[in-house]
Amino acid sequence: MAQNLQQKGRAYFCQILIPRPLRHHFPGETGKPRASIWESLGPDLTTAKPKCAERVAYWEGVFARLRAGESLDDIRAADEREQAEARERERVGRLWTDPNLAPDEVTAAMDTLRKRLAQLSARPAVVAVPFEIRPAPAVAPVATTSETVIQAAAALYGALERDKRRRTTVDGHRLRVRAFIEACGDIPLPAITRRVASDFLDRIGKSRSNRTRNAYSATMTLVIETARKRGRFEGSNPFDGMKARAEGKSYVPFEPAELQRLFAALPREVRPAEHSPETALPWVALIAAYTGMRLEEIAQLSATDVHEQQANGATITVFDIHNGGNNALKNKASARLVPVHSELVRAGLLDYVRALPQGLLFPGLTRRASKGGKIGARLGELFRKKLVALGLKRDGLNFHSFRHTVAGALERAGVAQTDAARVLGHAIAGMSYGVYSSGPGLKRLAGIVEEIHYDGLKE
Repeated sequence: MAQNLQQKGRAYFCQILIPRPLRHHFPGETGKPRASIWESLGPDLTTAKPKCAERVAYWEGVFARLRAGESLDDIRAADEREQAEARERERVGRLWTDPNLAPDEVTAAMDTLRKRLAQLSARPAVVAVPFEIRPAPAVAPVATTSETVIQAAAALYGALERDKRRRTTVDGHRLRVRAFIEACGDIPLPAITRRVASDFLDRIGKSRSNRTRNAYSATMTLVIETARKRGRFEGSNPFDGMKARAEGKSYVPFEPAELQRLFAALPREVRPAEHSPETALPWVALIAAYTGMRLEEIAQLSATDVHEQQANGATITVFDIHNGGNNALKNKASARLVPVHSELVRAGLLDYVRALPQGLLFPGLTRRASKGGKIGARLGELFRKKLVALGLKRDGLNFHSFRHTVAGALERAGVAQTDAARVLGHAIAGMSYGVYSSGPGLKRLAGIVEEIHYDGLKE
Protein backbone atom coordinates (compact mmCIF):
# COMPACT_ATOMS: atom_id res chain seq x y z
CA MET A 1 0.00 0.00 0.00
CA ALA A 2 2.93 2.36 0.67
CA GLN A 3 3.68 2.66 -3.03
CA ASN A 4 0.05 3.60 -3.72
CA LEU A 5 -0.10 6.49 -1.24
CA GLN A 6 1.33 9.62 -2.85
CA GLN A 7 1.70 13.17 -1.54
CA LYS A 8 1.40 16.25 -3.74
CA GLY A 9 1.82 19.48 -1.89
CA ARG A 10 -0.29 19.28 1.25
CA ALA A 11 -2.73 16.73 -0.16
CA TYR A 12 -2.57 12.95 -0.32
CA PHE A 13 -3.62 10.82 -3.27
CA CYS A 14 -4.04 7.13 -3.96
CA GLN A 15 -2.38 5.94 -7.18
CA ILE A 16 -3.60 2.61 -8.56
CA LEU A 17 -1.59 1.17 -11.43
CA ILE A 18 -3.80 -0.35 -14.12
CA PRO A 19 -2.56 -3.75 -15.38
CA ARG A 20 -1.37 -3.37 -18.95
CA PRO A 21 -3.87 -5.87 -20.47
CA LEU A 22 -6.77 -3.90 -18.90
CA ARG A 23 -5.76 -0.35 -19.81
CA HIS A 24 -8.03 -0.23 -22.86
CA HIS A 25 -10.95 -0.15 -20.41
CA PHE A 26 -9.70 3.21 -19.06
CA PRO A 27 -9.28 5.72 -21.92
CA GLY A 28 -7.96 9.19 -21.05
CA GLU A 29 -9.19 12.52 -22.33
CA THR A 30 -7.29 12.05 -25.59
CA GLY A 31 -8.53 8.49 -26.00
CA LYS A 32 -5.16 7.01 -25.12
CA PRO A 33 -5.34 4.24 -22.47
CA ARG A 34 -4.46 5.42 -18.99
CA ALA A 35 -1.66 3.76 -17.02
CA SER A 36 -2.98 4.61 -13.56
CA ILE A 37 -5.93 5.91 -11.56
CA TRP A 38 -5.51 8.83 -9.12
CA GLU A 39 -7.97 9.48 -6.30
CA SER A 40 -7.84 12.37 -3.83
CA LEU A 41 -7.65 11.43 -0.13
CA GLY A 42 -7.49 14.84 1.52
CA PRO A 43 -4.78 16.47 3.65
CA ASP A 44 -4.93 14.22 6.73
CA LEU A 45 -2.41 11.36 6.63
CA THR A 46 -4.19 9.49 9.45
CA THR A 47 -7.36 9.10 7.38
CA ALA A 48 -5.56 8.93 4.03
CA LYS A 49 -3.82 5.63 4.84
CA PRO A 50 -6.95 3.51 5.49
CA LYS A 51 -8.78 5.23 2.63
CA CYS A 52 -5.95 4.36 0.26
CA ALA A 53 -5.94 0.72 1.40
CA GLU A 54 -9.70 0.59 0.86
CA ARG A 55 -9.43 2.02 -2.66
CA VAL A 56 -6.59 -0.34 -3.60
CA ALA A 57 -8.67 -3.33 -2.46
CA TYR A 58 -11.69 -2.01 -4.38
CA TRP A 59 -9.81 -1.52 -7.64
CA GLU A 60 -8.06 -4.87 -7.41
CA GLY A 61 -11.52 -6.40 -7.17
CA VAL A 62 -12.60 -4.41 -10.24
CA PHE A 63 -9.55 -5.61 -12.18
CA ALA A 64 -10.36 -9.22 -11.24
CA ARG A 65 -13.95 -8.80 -12.49
CA LEU A 66 -12.71 -7.26 -15.74
CA ARG A 67 -10.43 -10.25 -16.28
CA ALA A 68 -13.38 -12.52 -15.60
CA GLY A 69 -15.28 -10.95 -18.51
CA GLU A 70 -17.46 -8.24 -16.92
CA SER A 71 -17.55 -4.81 -18.52
CA LEU A 72 -16.63 -1.65 -16.65
CA ASP A 73 -20.14 -0.25 -17.24
CA ASP A 74 -21.73 -3.35 -15.68
CA ILE A 75 -19.40 -3.12 -12.68
CA ARG A 76 -20.19 0.56 -12.17
CA ALA A 77 -23.93 -0.06 -12.49
CA ALA A 78 -23.78 -2.88 -9.94
CA ASP A 79 -21.81 -0.68 -7.55
CA GLU A 80 -24.35 2.13 -7.91
CA ARG A 81 -27.21 -0.27 -7.16
CA GLU A 82 -25.45 -1.56 -4.05
CA GLN A 83 -24.73 1.95 -2.84
CA ALA A 84 -28.34 3.05 -3.44
CA GLU A 85 -29.65 -0.02 -1.60
CA ALA A 86 -27.32 0.74 1.31
CA ARG A 87 -28.58 4.31 1.49
CA GLU A 88 -32.22 3.17 1.50
CA ARG A 89 -31.56 0.63 4.22
CA GLU A 90 -29.75 3.22 6.28
CA ARG A 91 -32.73 5.57 5.89
CA VAL A 92 -35.24 2.98 7.06
CA GLY A 93 -32.99 2.20 9.99
CA ARG A 94 -33.18 5.83 11.03
CA LEU A 95 -36.97 5.71 10.68
CA TRP A 96 -37.24 2.88 13.19
CA THR A 97 -35.17 4.76 15.74
CA ASP A 98 -37.14 8.01 15.38
CA PRO A 99 -39.41 8.27 18.46
CA ASN A 100 -41.48 11.05 16.86
CA LEU A 101 -42.62 8.94 13.88
CA ALA A 102 -46.27 7.86 13.94
CA PRO A 103 -47.19 4.22 13.12
CA ASP A 104 -48.95 5.18 9.87
CA GLU A 105 -45.83 7.09 8.80
CA VAL A 106 -43.70 3.98 9.47
CA THR A 107 -46.07 1.86 7.35
CA ALA A 108 -45.92 4.37 4.52
CA ALA A 109 -42.13 4.48 4.72
CA MET A 110 -41.96 0.68 4.54
CA ASP A 111 -44.16 0.61 1.44
CA THR A 112 -41.93 3.19 -0.18
CA LEU A 113 -38.83 1.17 0.73
CA ARG A 114 -40.26 -2.01 -0.80
CA LYS A 115 -40.98 -0.25 -4.06
CA ARG A 116 -37.60 1.44 -4.13
CA LEU A 117 -35.67 -1.77 -3.51
CA ALA A 118 -37.70 -3.53 -6.20
CA GLN A 119 -36.58 -0.87 -8.65
CA LEU A 120 -32.96 -0.94 -7.58
CA SER A 121 -32.30 -4.66 -7.38
CA ALA A 122 -33.02 -7.53 -9.72
CA ARG A 123 -32.48 -10.01 -6.90
CA PRO A 124 -35.80 -11.16 -5.37
CA ALA A 125 -34.15 -12.05 -2.08
CA VAL A 126 -33.16 -8.43 -1.63
CA VAL A 127 -36.60 -7.03 -2.58
CA ALA A 128 -38.42 -8.95 0.14
CA VAL A 129 -38.61 -6.86 3.33
CA PRO A 130 -40.06 -8.48 6.47
CA PHE A 131 -43.11 -6.77 7.99
CA GLU A 132 -41.76 -6.77 11.52
CA ILE A 133 -38.39 -5.14 11.00
CA ARG A 134 -36.11 -4.33 13.90
CA PRO A 135 -33.15 -1.97 14.06
CA ALA A 136 -29.98 -3.82 13.06
CA PRO A 137 -27.44 -4.31 15.84
CA ALA A 138 -24.15 -2.47 15.56
CA VAL A 139 -21.69 -4.50 13.45
CA ALA A 140 -17.96 -3.95 13.37
CA PRO A 141 -16.85 -2.66 9.96
CA VAL A 142 -15.33 -5.23 7.62
CA ALA A 143 -11.58 -4.86 7.27
CA THR A 144 -10.71 -3.30 3.93
CA THR A 145 -7.02 -4.20 4.10
CA SER A 146 -7.42 -7.93 3.47
CA GLU A 147 -4.30 -9.86 2.57
CA THR A 148 -3.30 -9.97 -1.09
CA VAL A 149 -1.99 -12.99 -2.99
CA ILE A 150 1.64 -11.90 -2.59
CA GLN A 151 1.24 -11.39 1.16
CA ALA A 152 -0.50 -14.73 1.65
CA ALA A 153 2.03 -16.55 -0.54
CA ALA A 154 4.94 -15.07 1.43
CA ALA A 155 3.48 -16.59 4.59
CA LEU A 156 3.23 -19.98 2.83
CA TYR A 157 6.87 -19.84 1.68
CA GLY A 158 8.00 -19.00 5.20
CA ALA A 159 6.02 -21.90 6.67
CA LEU A 160 7.49 -24.37 4.16
CA GLU A 161 11.02 -23.17 4.74
CA ARG A 162 10.61 -23.41 8.52
CA ASP A 163 9.47 -27.00 8.04
CA LYS A 164 12.66 -27.61 6.03
CA ARG A 165 10.74 -28.66 2.95
CA ARG A 166 12.55 -29.09 -0.34
CA ARG A 167 13.73 -25.84 -1.90
CA THR A 168 12.47 -26.95 -5.29
CA THR A 169 9.00 -27.36 -3.78
CA VAL A 170 9.02 -23.75 -2.58
CA ASP A 171 10.41 -22.56 -5.89
CA GLY A 172 7.67 -24.42 -7.72
CA HIS A 173 5.04 -22.66 -5.62
CA ARG A 174 6.71 -19.32 -6.35
CA LEU A 175 6.54 -19.91 -10.09
CA ARG A 176 2.88 -20.88 -9.99
CA VAL A 177 1.90 -17.95 -7.77
CA ARG A 178 3.81 -15.63 -10.11
CA ALA A 179 1.78 -16.97 -13.04
CA PHE A 180 -1.44 -16.21 -11.17
CA ILE A 181 -0.33 -12.66 -10.38
CA GLU A 182 0.69 -12.05 -13.99
CA ALA A 183 -2.74 -13.24 -15.13
CA CYS A 184 -4.97 -11.78 -12.42
CA GLY A 185 -2.88 -9.27 -10.47
CA ASP A 186 -1.92 -9.11 -6.80
CA ILE A 187 -5.56 -8.98 -5.73
CA PRO A 188 -7.04 -9.36 -2.22
CA LEU A 189 -7.94 -12.96 -1.47
CA PRO A 190 -11.71 -12.22 -1.20
CA ALA A 191 -11.60 -10.94 -4.79
CA ILE A 192 -10.69 -14.43 -6.04
CA THR A 193 -14.10 -15.79 -6.97
CA ARG A 194 -14.86 -19.24 -8.34
CA ARG A 195 -15.06 -17.65 -11.77
CA VAL A 196 -11.65 -16.00 -11.43
CA ALA A 197 -10.12 -19.31 -10.25
CA SER A 198 -11.78 -21.30 -13.04
CA ASP A 199 -10.77 -18.87 -15.78
CA PHE A 200 -7.17 -18.82 -14.57
CA LEU A 201 -6.92 -22.62 -14.52
CA ASP A 202 -8.58 -22.85 -17.93
CA ARG A 203 -5.90 -20.55 -19.36
CA ILE A 204 -3.21 -22.74 -17.80
CA GLY A 205 -4.86 -25.86 -19.21
CA LYS A 206 -4.84 -24.56 -22.78
CA SER A 207 -1.08 -24.99 -23.12
CA ARG A 208 -0.31 -27.53 -20.39
CA SER A 209 -1.42 -30.96 -19.26
CA ASN A 210 -4.11 -31.56 -16.66
CA ARG A 211 -1.41 -32.72 -14.29
CA THR A 212 0.32 -29.33 -14.55
CA ARG A 213 -3.02 -27.54 -14.31
CA ASN A 214 -3.71 -29.40 -11.08
CA ALA A 215 -0.34 -28.35 -9.68
CA TYR A 216 -1.37 -24.70 -10.14
CA SER A 217 -4.70 -25.43 -8.48
CA ALA A 218 -2.97 -27.15 -5.55
CA THR A 219 -0.58 -24.23 -5.04
CA MET A 220 -3.34 -21.62 -4.99
CA THR A 221 -5.46 -23.81 -2.70
CA LEU A 222 -2.52 -24.03 -0.30
CA VAL A 223 -1.94 -20.25 -0.41
CA ILE A 224 -5.55 -19.57 0.58
CA GLU A 225 -5.72 -22.34 3.19
CA THR A 226 -2.54 -21.02 4.81
CA ALA A 227 -4.17 -17.59 5.01
CA ARG A 228 -7.30 -19.16 6.53
CA LYS A 229 -5.27 -20.84 9.30
CA ARG A 230 -3.75 -17.46 10.11
CA GLY A 231 -7.16 -15.78 10.30
CA ARG A 232 -6.63 -13.79 7.08
CA PHE A 233 -9.35 -15.44 5.00
CA GLU A 234 -12.94 -16.55 5.58
CA GLY A 235 -15.41 -18.37 3.40
CA SER A 236 -15.03 -21.23 0.95
CA ASN A 237 -11.79 -21.74 -0.94
CA PRO A 238 -12.46 -20.79 -4.61
CA PHE A 239 -9.96 -23.41 -5.82
CA ASP A 240 -11.66 -26.32 -4.00
CA GLY A 241 -12.86 -29.01 -6.42
CA MET A 242 -11.03 -27.44 -9.37
CA LYS A 243 -8.80 -30.42 -10.13
CA ALA A 244 -9.11 -31.95 -13.58
CA ARG A 245 -8.78 -35.64 -14.33
CA ALA A 246 -5.12 -36.34 -15.06
CA GLU A 247 -3.79 -39.49 -16.64
CA GLY A 248 -0.75 -40.96 -14.94
CA LYS A 249 2.62 -40.81 -16.67
CA SER A 250 3.65 -44.02 -18.33
CA TYR A 251 7.36 -44.70 -18.74
CA VAL A 252 8.93 -47.58 -20.62
CA PRO A 253 12.41 -49.06 -20.11
CA PHE A 254 15.19 -49.01 -22.68
CA GLU A 255 15.77 -52.07 -24.81
CA PRO A 256 19.39 -53.39 -24.87
CA ALA A 257 19.78 -52.40 -28.51
CA GLU A 258 18.58 -48.88 -27.70
CA LEU A 259 21.15 -48.60 -24.93
CA GLN A 260 23.90 -49.74 -27.32
CA ARG A 261 23.01 -47.08 -29.88
CA LEU A 262 22.61 -44.41 -27.25
CA PHE A 263 25.95 -44.90 -25.48
CA ALA A 264 27.78 -45.34 -28.79
CA ALA A 265 26.58 -41.81 -29.61
CA LEU A 266 27.61 -40.41 -26.20
CA PRO A 267 31.41 -40.57 -25.98
CA ARG A 268 32.80 -39.64 -22.57
CA GLU A 269 35.76 -37.41 -21.71
CA VAL A 270 37.75 -38.07 -18.56
CA ARG A 271 39.41 -34.64 -18.71
CA PRO A 272 37.25 -32.29 -20.77
CA ALA A 273 38.99 -29.13 -21.94
CA GLU A 274 35.92 -27.22 -20.81
CA HIS A 275 33.04 -28.52 -18.73
CA SER A 276 29.55 -28.04 -20.18
CA PRO A 277 26.15 -29.76 -20.18
CA GLU A 278 27.26 -31.53 -23.36
CA THR A 279 30.35 -33.04 -21.69
CA ALA A 280 28.31 -33.95 -18.60
CA LEU A 281 25.48 -35.77 -20.40
CA PRO A 282 27.42 -38.96 -21.35
CA TRP A 283 28.53 -39.47 -17.74
CA VAL A 284 25.12 -38.59 -16.29
CA ALA A 285 23.36 -41.05 -18.60
CA LEU A 286 25.83 -43.84 -17.78
CA ILE A 287 25.48 -43.25 -14.04
CA ALA A 288 21.67 -43.40 -14.39
CA ALA A 289 21.93 -46.70 -16.29
CA TYR A 290 23.93 -48.34 -13.51
CA THR A 291 22.30 -46.80 -10.43
CA GLY A 292 18.74 -45.79 -11.37
CA MET A 293 19.37 -42.37 -9.82
CA ARG A 294 17.06 -39.52 -10.80
CA LEU A 295 18.37 -36.84 -13.15
CA GLU A 296 18.40 -34.10 -10.51
CA GLU A 297 20.02 -36.42 -7.96
CA ILE A 298 22.97 -36.95 -10.31
CA ALA A 299 23.20 -33.37 -11.56
CA GLN A 300 23.48 -31.82 -8.09
CA LEU A 301 26.23 -34.15 -6.83
CA SER A 302 29.53 -32.61 -5.81
CA ALA A 303 32.90 -34.23 -6.43
CA THR A 304 33.16 -35.09 -2.73
CA ASP A 305 29.80 -36.93 -2.90
CA VAL A 306 31.68 -39.73 -4.67
CA HIS A 307 33.77 -41.11 -1.85
CA GLU A 308 34.91 -44.26 -0.07
CA GLN A 309 32.96 -45.77 2.82
CA GLN A 310 34.16 -48.43 5.23
CA ALA A 311 31.81 -51.41 5.42
CA ASN A 312 32.64 -54.47 7.57
CA GLY A 313 36.31 -54.58 6.64
CA ALA A 314 35.74 -53.58 3.05
CA THR A 315 36.06 -50.23 1.34
CA ILE A 316 33.05 -49.33 -0.83
CA THR A 317 33.04 -46.34 -3.19
CA VAL A 318 29.59 -44.78 -3.09
CA PHE A 319 27.44 -41.99 -4.42
CA ASP A 320 26.32 -40.03 -1.35
CA ILE A 321 22.81 -38.79 -2.20
CA HIS A 322 21.73 -36.35 0.50
CA ASN A 323 19.90 -33.15 1.35
CA GLY A 324 21.64 -30.05 2.61
CA GLY A 325 23.38 -27.09 1.05
CA ASN A 326 22.13 -26.76 -2.50
CA ASN A 327 21.01 -30.38 -2.62
CA ALA A 328 17.25 -30.93 -2.65
CA LEU A 329 15.79 -34.44 -2.85
CA LYS A 330 12.30 -35.58 -3.82
CA ASN A 331 11.52 -37.12 -0.41
CA LYS A 332 13.14 -38.58 2.70
CA ALA A 333 13.54 -42.02 1.14
CA SER A 334 15.68 -40.48 -1.62
CA ALA A 335 18.57 -39.91 0.81
CA ARG A 336 20.82 -42.96 0.44
CA LEU A 337 24.24 -44.35 -0.39
CA VAL A 338 24.49 -46.17 -3.71
CA PRO A 339 27.66 -48.19 -4.36
CA VAL A 340 29.50 -47.28 -7.58
CA HIS A 341 29.05 -50.06 -10.14
CA SER A 342 32.22 -51.71 -11.47
CA GLU A 343 31.21 -50.75 -15.04
CA LEU A 344 31.37 -47.09 -14.02
CA VAL A 345 34.85 -47.63 -12.59
CA ARG A 346 35.94 -49.40 -15.77
CA ALA A 347 34.55 -46.53 -17.84
CA GLY A 348 36.86 -44.13 -15.99
CA LEU A 349 34.44 -42.36 -13.67
CA LEU A 350 36.85 -42.30 -10.72
CA ASP A 351 39.61 -40.91 -12.95
CA TYR A 352 37.15 -38.22 -14.04
CA VAL A 353 36.38 -37.40 -10.39
CA ARG A 354 40.06 -37.21 -9.41
CA ALA A 355 40.71 -34.73 -12.22
CA LEU A 356 38.04 -32.35 -10.92
CA PRO A 357 38.62 -29.29 -8.76
CA GLN A 358 36.52 -28.83 -5.63
CA GLY A 359 32.87 -28.24 -6.36
CA LEU A 360 30.24 -29.87 -8.53
CA LEU A 361 30.71 -33.29 -10.08
CA PHE A 362 29.58 -31.63 -13.31
CA PRO A 363 30.86 -28.03 -13.14
CA GLY A 364 29.32 -27.04 -16.47
CA LEU A 365 25.78 -27.17 -15.08
CA THR A 366 23.91 -24.15 -13.76
CA ARG A 367 20.63 -23.82 -11.92
CA ARG A 368 17.71 -22.48 -13.92
CA ALA A 369 15.27 -20.18 -12.15
CA SER A 370 12.53 -20.87 -14.71
CA LYS A 371 12.68 -24.56 -13.74
CA GLY A 372 12.37 -24.03 -10.00
CA GLY A 373 16.13 -23.73 -9.47
CA LYS A 374 16.84 -27.20 -10.87
CA ILE A 375 20.35 -27.84 -12.12
CA GLY A 376 19.62 -30.77 -14.43
CA ALA A 377 17.03 -29.10 -16.67
CA ARG A 378 19.43 -28.55 -19.57
CA LEU A 379 20.54 -32.19 -19.41
CA GLY A 380 16.95 -33.34 -19.83
CA GLU A 381 16.58 -31.16 -22.92
CA LEU A 382 19.83 -32.42 -24.45
CA PHE A 383 18.91 -36.03 -23.72
CA ARG A 384 15.56 -35.68 -25.46
CA LYS A 385 17.25 -34.13 -28.49
CA LYS A 386 19.70 -37.01 -28.60
CA LEU A 387 16.88 -39.57 -28.55
CA VAL A 388 15.16 -37.74 -31.41
CA ALA A 389 18.36 -37.45 -33.43
CA LEU A 390 19.05 -41.18 -33.05
CA GLY A 391 15.47 -42.09 -33.97
CA LEU A 392 14.93 -43.65 -30.54
CA LYS A 393 12.26 -41.30 -29.22
CA ARG A 394 8.94 -43.00 -28.56
CA ASP A 395 6.09 -42.55 -26.14
CA GLY A 396 7.19 -43.06 -22.56
CA LEU A 397 10.93 -43.16 -23.36
CA ASN A 398 12.93 -40.39 -21.71
CA PHE A 399 15.62 -39.93 -19.07
CA HIS A 400 13.34 -41.24 -16.33
CA SER A 401 13.21 -44.52 -18.27
CA PHE A 402 16.64 -45.36 -16.84
CA ARG A 403 14.98 -45.91 -13.43
CA HIS A 404 12.55 -48.38 -14.98
CA THR A 405 15.41 -50.04 -16.86
CA VAL A 406 17.39 -50.52 -13.65
CA ALA A 407 14.30 -51.73 -11.79
CA GLY A 408 13.74 -54.30 -14.54
CA ALA A 409 17.37 -55.47 -14.36
CA LEU A 410 17.14 -55.96 -10.58
CA GLU A 411 13.84 -57.80 -10.94
CA ARG A 412 15.29 -60.17 -13.54
CA ALA A 413 18.16 -60.86 -11.13
CA GLY A 414 15.69 -61.86 -8.41
CA VAL A 415 16.55 -58.94 -6.11
CA ALA A 416 14.02 -58.42 -3.31
CA GLN A 417 11.79 -55.37 -3.66
CA THR A 418 13.07 -53.87 -0.39
CA ASP A 419 16.67 -54.09 -1.62
CA ALA A 420 15.72 -52.62 -5.00
CA ALA A 421 13.95 -49.81 -3.13
CA ARG A 422 17.18 -49.00 -1.27
CA VAL A 423 19.03 -48.67 -4.57
CA LEU A 424 16.32 -46.58 -6.25
CA GLY A 425 15.40 -44.44 -3.26
CA HIS A 426 11.82 -45.65 -2.88
CA ALA A 427 10.02 -45.61 0.45
CA ILE A 428 9.90 -48.99 2.17
CA ALA A 429 6.44 -49.66 3.60
CA GLY A 430 6.29 -50.64 7.26
CA MET A 431 9.97 -49.85 7.93
CA SER A 432 11.48 -46.90 9.76
CA TYR A 433 14.73 -47.04 7.79
CA GLY A 434 15.45 -47.11 4.10
CA VAL A 435 19.18 -46.71 3.60
CA TYR A 436 22.32 -48.69 4.26
CA SER A 437 24.95 -46.37 5.73
CA SER A 438 27.72 -48.72 6.87
CA GLY A 439 28.49 -52.24 8.04
CA PRO A 440 27.52 -55.47 6.29
CA GLY A 441 24.36 -53.92 4.86
CA LEU A 442 26.30 -51.57 2.57
CA LYS A 443 28.68 -54.34 1.55
CA ARG A 444 25.73 -56.52 0.59
CA LEU A 445 24.14 -53.61 -1.27
CA ALA A 446 27.29 -53.32 -3.38
CA GLY A 447 26.71 -56.88 -4.52
CA ILE A 448 23.09 -56.07 -5.34
CA VAL A 449 24.14 -53.10 -7.50
CA GLU A 450 26.45 -55.41 -9.45
CA GLU A 451 23.34 -57.34 -10.52
CA ILE A 452 22.56 -54.44 -12.87
CA HIS A 453 23.87 -55.57 -16.25
CA TYR A 454 22.67 -55.51 -19.82
CA ASP A 455 23.27 -58.34 -22.25
CA GLY A 456 25.27 -57.24 -25.25
CA LEU A 457 26.00 -53.73 -23.92
CA LYS A 458 29.63 -52.80 -24.48
CA GLU A 459 30.97 -49.65 -22.87
